[in-house]
Amino acid sequence: MNTRILIVIALIIAGIAVWFFNQQGEVSPPVKIQTSEVDYEAADIKAVQTNEEGELEYELNADALKHNPETNQDEMSGITMNWEPSETQRYRIEAGRAAINQQTGDLQLTGGFTLVSESDSENPIKVTGERLTGNTKSKKVISDRPVKVEQGMNRFEAAAMQADLATGDYEFGQVAVSFDPSARKDEALF
Repeated sequence: MNTRILIVIALIIAGIAVWFFNQQGEVSPPVKIQTSEVDYEAADIKAVQTNEEGELEYELNADALKHNPETNQDEMSGITMNWEPSETQRYRIEAGRAAINQQTGDLQLTGGFTLVSESDSENPIKVTGERLTGNTKSKKVISDRPVKVEQGMNRFEAAAMQADLATGDYEFGQVAVSFDPSARKDEALF
């Protein structure tokens, strides 16, 4: 084949391509890139926090972490926290989402939480609820939403809860208990 014919065919194809792209117009709407509210993020987090003496305070595992510079909070999802607020008290906390401010120690657990006291392995106290707030420095937690409490065979519900995790003291508000007495048996005394 002659090179002149190839050059003419190439010019025709180039002309068609230029005409085709000119007919397409501009991309609408134009792409706008905005600044992110997150300055860093990570996945599969395993973190350890120590106190001033260098003793382990808590271990934290999370599926994902994002730091929000506007609120200065670490926002996490899928967390499990093993917390030792004192030498005698140990807790395991699980939550759907959490926000922690490392400077102030403020902690907010949302998306459902479970708080289990592991200090007494035979009769651990298990508290479940929707939202829990607290502070890792004062070692106190509060839930202003209804919670369910279990310890062994004992169960009750409360409208609110406060706890000092360092001492293991709990305070519940508006407690509702279901009591099922054993069946009555009439027997002769003599």
